Amino acid sequence: MTAPPVTADVAVVFGSGLAAIPDGALIERQIPLAAFGWPAPAVAGHGSILALARLGTSSHGAGRRDASRAFRLALVHGRPHLYEGWTASELERTVSDLAAWGVHRFLLLNACGGLTEDIAVGEVVVGTELVDLQAPPVDTPPRWPVCDPAAAARVAAALTPGMRARTGTYVAVPGPQYETSAEAAWLAGYGDVVGMSTAPEVRAARRADAELCLLSLVVNRAAEVGSHEQVLATAARFRAGLGAALEAVLAARWPECCGTGGRGAGPATPGPI
Repeated sequence: MTAPPVTADVAVVFGSGLAAIPDGALIERQIPLAAFGWPAPAVAGHGSILALARLGTSSHGAGRRDASRAFRLALVHGRPHLYEGWTASELERTVSDLAAWGVHRFLLLNACGGLTEDIAVGEVVVGTELVDLQAPPVDTPPRWPVCDPAAAARVAAALTPGMRARTGTYVAVPGPQYETSAEAAWLAGYGDVVGMSTAPEVRAARRADAELCLLSLVVNRAAEVGSHEQVLATAARFRAGLGAALEAVLAARWPECCGTGGRGAGPATPGPI
């Protein structure tokens, strides 16, 4: 039997300007996305590589880590977008391929706009569900469950020592234009934050019965952003904090994977999605 091209305990997909190597991770290999036939984004702030890394969950003096407790990461630096002209199957391919190769846990990160006045720039919203408005709904827009509220709350708590965090709902729109004030007010009826990505990955992961965690970094108030360069500049201010928190996020979401005697790349013990 041919071995899968990639094996990992968790795959991490980074959004605009958010690609950060988790603190303590050891990069073992980097592979161009084109090597898998995956779409390569042309949008600034997105790379085009898959980095394979190992990350331990404990340290022993002088920064040494216990290799027996290390787990494997597939770090996807590059996310294509619907408005670039890709088809639905092309947008879903990264996650669907990884799931077919045995990866059953996905951490998705994106930059987004806040839809309510109480959400501040720099805050992280841990998604419990995603409202998919990337295609005109026949009746009501699809709502995809992302993470059980209790698990999402654990992740938010793991973030709060260094960042503001809460749980909430992400609304996906097609883009590439930013929302008007009227559109932002209407979208606030569906969720807490809005962005132009992530829906394809959530769809693919749910069809594969994979487990998810979604971190949406608020980089602006919806309808107040001026340009994509502004989004990238704001994301850069908080990227290091996210990188420092990723190990704690993974341990909070998947303690069976990241703790003592962590599981391999196969499915985790069934639990809330």
